[in-house]
Amino acid sequence: MILYPAIDLYEGRVVRLRQGDYGRLTEYDDDPLARARTFVEAGCRWLHVVDLEGARVGEPRHLDLLPALAETGLSVQYGGGLRTAQALAEALTAGATRVMAGSLLVKDLQGASRIFDRWGEAVIAAVDIKEGKVALSGWQEQADLEPSAFIGRLLERGATRFLVTSVERDGTGIGPDLSLYRALLADHEGLALTAAGGVGSVEDLLALRRAGLEGAVAGRALYEGAIDLARALEALS
Repeated sequence: MILYPAIDLYEGRVVRLRQGDYGRLTEYDDDPLARARTFVEAGCRWLHVVDLEGARVGEPRHLDLLPALAETGLSVQYGGGLRTAQALAEALTAGATRVMAGSLLVKDLQGASRIFDRWGEAVIAAVDIKEGKVALSGWQEQADLEPSAFIGRLLERGATRFLVTSVERDGTGIGPDLSLYRALLADHEGLALTAAGGVGSVEDLLALRRAGLEGAVAGRALYEGAIDLARALEALS
């Protein structure tokens, strides 16, 4: 299982939200590149970057950081505010290895086939779940979509890899929603699924691996010392 350390960005700073609430923002660093280098030194291969400012305003605000982040040697998956095909293309051109599409797919499900036909596995379908429904627009809105059914429709349109975030658990460290992920994996055999939200310990990561997850995102737990990154990577190797 791949561990994705997260860098969430707002106005150039490394921050974290709690349960998707922009009013509960904690700043951890003012140098995203220095933080990324610590992940390289620990042995990470991937970096999960969320442009929270972009997600809030509806267009990416940190594409200028992507070339330097890619130069660290990390493969970068980037999302937040990528609500047009042009924005996806710009992020990939700027240095992202993968891009995360969420609101774009919710609002134009019929156009999803064109997205996946063009970029294939370089586009991750980001399915954010809040109060049992699919959330969008930086978690500020909810669609009347049941997550498993939505995933099924995206699979039919060519999606191959999914990031599923439990918004209520995001930034809490109370543990991932294992029952949610087990249910999704049971509904869709062979689903390539990465979990985000609630990861607070190495034991949480191992539980996700046992459940059959392809990857897991960790943020606050890394910044506040609940997870030792080198130890976590060793445990997952």
